[in-house]
Amino acid sequence: MTQWEPTVKKLSAAEPPAKDERESLRKGRTLFREGRFDDARRAFEDLLAGFPKSAGAHLGLGLVLLRRGSPEEARAHFGEARKLDPLLPKAYVLEGQALMEQGHIEPAKAAFRDALNLDPKSVRALVGLGQAQMRQNERGEALKTLEAALRYEPRKVLPRLLLAEILAGQGRNDEAVTELRLVLEIDPQHVRAANLLAKSLVRANDRAGAERVLHAAVSRSSDDSARSVQLGRAALELEFFQVAEDALLAALQRDPDRAAIRLHLVEALLANGKLEEAEQQVRKLPQTGQTASLVHKLLGDVHLRRKQFR
Repeated sequence: MTQWEPTVKKLSAAEPPAKDERESLRKGRTLFREGRFDDARRAFEDLLAGFPKSAGAHLGLGLVLLRRGSPEEARAHFGEARKLDPLLPKAYVLEGQALMEQGHIEPAKAAFRDALNLDPKSVRALVGLGQAQMRQNERGEALKTLEAALRYEPRKVLPRLLLAEILAGQGRNDEAVTELRLVLEIDPQHVRAANLLAKSLVRANDRAGAERVLHAAVSRSSDDSARSVQLGRAALELEFFQVAEDALLAALQRDPDRAAIRLHLVEALLANGKLEEAEQQVRKLPQTGQTASLVHKLLGDVHLRRKQFR
């Protein structure tokens, strides 16, 4: 008998929410999914004003606070949700995530295990527990936990990605490559998986394969500046300078005012020996404050390289 079985016998699940409460919850959750976190927060706060015993509203507000970087405040709401509905696994999972953000790994593991006592098939709880085990370098246990998560949801990306990281860390590079390819089959635009796969292929002395992976990922991510930047930086790190240039040019077209993107692009252009283009990009940087001295240094680097090539 688990520690939760007596509780299950004594307690019934919380009463289902009323129609108005359900509609307000739906509105708040929609706003959260759309990334409108301030509006979502107001929606959940308004809901709690009318329905102070709404476990769902506490969970929603806690999620917003967690996303906004306030895990302590978030935990208070997850705790309230637990009190209102002690049989709600999600409340324990979210508390575990908040504890992880605060670096409280053992209490987080306990929260994830509490969720699993209520729902042994909770993939979110299994993934959270696996991440906590990884943080404590319990790689063998984490491997088993993440494999269990994948038995329930084999197309879930995060546990497969974490599994690949563990396998790579154990020197099982071929298995890691297999897992990462599966992730990209499920989500072809997954930048982190593409970066990790490229690094794994480089470790396997397959630089041509690694370059193809990054090139394909850049082609799929050209309409997303953040993804293009991540891919460009990974390509720079692996010394695939043409791929880096392509990725960073795509990012700059969508976000032309980001000086950081332009700086990475200059690095790629210099590595490719494209000195005139590098100088053009340097001169487009803002020449005020700290950036002015950096622009002066970069122009000096360009002129020095020109002399070396003459």
